[in-house]
Parts: sequence; C-alpha cells; structure tokens
Amino acid sequence: MYERVIANLPRSNNSVEGWHNAFANRVVIAHPTIGKLTEKIRREQSKFEIDIVQLLQGHEPKPKKASYRKLDERVARVVNGYDVNNINQYLESIAANITL
Repeated sequence: MYERVIANLPRSNNSVEGWHNAFANRVVIAHPTIGKLTEKIRREQSKFEIDIVQLLQGHEPKPKKASYRKLDERVARVVNGYDVNNINQYLESIAANITL
C-alpha cells in the first residue's frame, strides 16, 4: 500500500468491483442469452470509448465520493509521515483507516 500511495495509484481494485456491480445492474438478467450479453457489452464499450475521448479532450474524470477522497487524504498523510523509527505508530495509524 505504501508504494501505491506514494505513486498516487489506487490502493485496491474497488473501482473494478464497482464497475462489475454497475454492469451487473445494467444487464439485469441473471443468465442472459449470448445475444443480450453481447449487446450489453457493446453498449458498455461505447460508453467507455466516449469517456476515454472526453478525458483525452481535457474533461475532468468523474470525482470520487467525498468519503473516499477524505480517506485517500488521511492515508496519504500517514504514508507521507512514515518514520522507520516509529513503525508501530505508522501501522496503528494505517489500521485505524482500514474498515473490514
């Protein structure tokens, strides 16, 4: 997690899980036919191609929820304040920000 935070990368795959949940809600059918699933995947691809073009044109990406932005800021502060001589405090601070 330390290196991912320093590199300003996502800490987890929650975005993938979020996409999967949203896609499953758009499909709506528990066991769609190949044709229906193919159509949903094509629509999803078109949506993402539009999103990519907008990002390349300089549009802002969709913002994270405020709670996730605040969590990212807290974790970044803890990581940036890392002191090898005080590893216990660092681990306790990181653990305080992790919810199971």
